[in-house]
Amino acid sequence: MIQNFVKGIVVGGVVAGIGLGVISQLAPMPQTNAPQQVAEPIPAPAMPAPPPASTAIAPATQPLPEAKTAQPSTPAPAPEPSPTPPAVVSLAPVVPVQPAPAVAAPQIALLTPPASVPSEPAALPKLSDTDQAPKADAAPAPLPVEDALLAPALTAPTPATPTPAAPVPAPASPKPTVPERLSPVAELPKTVDGVTLGRLPSIAAAPAAQTDAPDPAADMPLVKFARPFTNAAGKPLFAVVLKDSGAADLDRAALAALPFPISFVLNPMDPTASDAEKIYRAGGQEVVMLASGIPQGASPADLEQSFQINDAVLPQTVVVMDLETNGFQDDRSLSTQVVAVVKAMGRGLLTYDRGLNPADQVARREGLPSAMIFRELDAQSESAPLIRRYLDRAAFKAAQEGRVVVLGSTNLETITALMEWAVEGRGASVALAPISAVLTK
Repeated sequence: MIQNFVKGIVVGGVVAGIGLGVISQLAPMPQTNAPQQVAEPIPAPAMPAPPPASTAIAPATQPLPEAKTAQPSTPAPAPEPSPTPPAVVSLAPVVPVQPAPAVAAPQIALLTPPASVPSEPAALPKLSDTDQAPKADAAPAPLPVEDALLAPALTAPTPATPTPAAPVPAPASPKPTVPERLSPVAELPKTVDGVTLGRLPSIAAAPAAQTDAPDPAADMPLVKFARPFTNAAGKPLFAVVLKDSGAADLDRAALAALPFPISFVLNPMDPTASDAEKIYRAGGQEVVMLASGIPQGASPADLEQSFQINDAVLPQTVVVMDLETNGFQDDRSLSTQVVAVVKAMGRGLLTYDRGLNPADQVARREGLPSAMIFRELDAQSESAPLIRRYLDRAAFKAAQEGRVVVLGSTNLETITALMEWAVEGRGASVALAPISAVLTK
C-alpha cells in the first residue's frame, strides 16, 4: 500500500512537471520594464485569504520531487490555480527569468511595506552542509516583480502586538511652601531697667467705679416718691386723681388710708398744702403739684422762679398738673418752656384731653413722661350713680388703650362712688394704679 502511495506521488509529480513545461512554452516572455504595468494590481492584498493561501502552498510542495530529477539551480515554478484571473496566470511561468537586483530592489522598497520576507533568503546559507542541499532546493528562487508584489500580502506574518508603553508618571505638583511660624519666647523679661510701671490709669478699673456711682434717675421725684406698684395680672392701668378741696372738715388721714392707690392734687398756694402733703405721704399715697402761680407772659426765668417756689412748698410731688382754665397747655410757646422746666425738675406732666394740647405733644417729643385726663367725674356735682357710669366708661377706655386717668374731688359723693365701684362695679377688670405707674408705662 505504501508502494502505491509513493507511485502515485511520483506519477503525479511527473505529470505536473510535463504540464508546467508545456505551459511555459506557450506563455509569452515577461518584459523587464513591467513595473509600470504591475502597479495596477496593488489592491490585490484585499483579495480573500483562502485563494492566496492555496497558491502559496503549491510552490512549497512541488520542489521536493523536482530536486531529485530537475536541475537544483533552477527552482520549480509555482503552479497557478485555475480560478485565478488570466492576468495572474500569464505571470506565473517565471522559470527562465533571472533575478534582476537593479530593478526589483527599488520596486520592493517603494511598493511593498516593510516585512520580514526578504530576511529569510539571507538566513538560509548559514545552515550546515548536511542540510544545505535539501534547503537549497526548498528555498524559492527570487520571485519576479509580479510575484514579489503579491507575496508580502500572501505570506506576510501577523504583525506583533505592540507592547504598550509604560505610563509616564505626571510630574508631582509642588507642595505649597508654608512659612515657618515663629513661636514667642516664653521667658521674655517683663521689666526694663530705668522704666517705671503702673503710672498710667487702668481701664479695667473704670467699670467698677461706674457701678458704685448712684443712678441719677433714682433721685428724680417721679421715681423717688413713687408708690410701690405691681401688676402681675397685666390688667389695664386705671389711675384716680382727686383734687384736695382744702375744706377745714376734710379728713385727709382717712382719705390717705383708702385701700386702693389714689393720687391727691395740692395747690402750692394753699397755706395748708405742706401739711396735707405730709399726711398723704404718710399714708403711702402720691401727691400731684398744681401748676399755679405762673404769671401772664412769663419768661423762662419767671417760670423757673415760680416752679422753685412750688417745689419748696411741695417737695415730694411726682407730677405737675395744668390748671383747668387759663393754663399753659393751649399755648405752644409757654408749653415748650414749662416742659423744659418740669423735665429739669425730674417730674412728669399731666394735662387735660381737649383740643390740640400742644403741651402733651411737646412733652412726648422731648421724652417727658406725660398723660392726659380722660374725664372729670364731678365737675357738675354729679351723683354717685352717674359717677359710677363715668367710671365704667373709663374702664372701657383703659381696656382699649391700656391705661386711663380720671379726675375727681374729695367730696363725699365722689368718694362713695369710688368705694362702691371698686367693690361691686368693673373695678375688678382694671388695675387701680398710682399716677406715676401710668406715666412710666
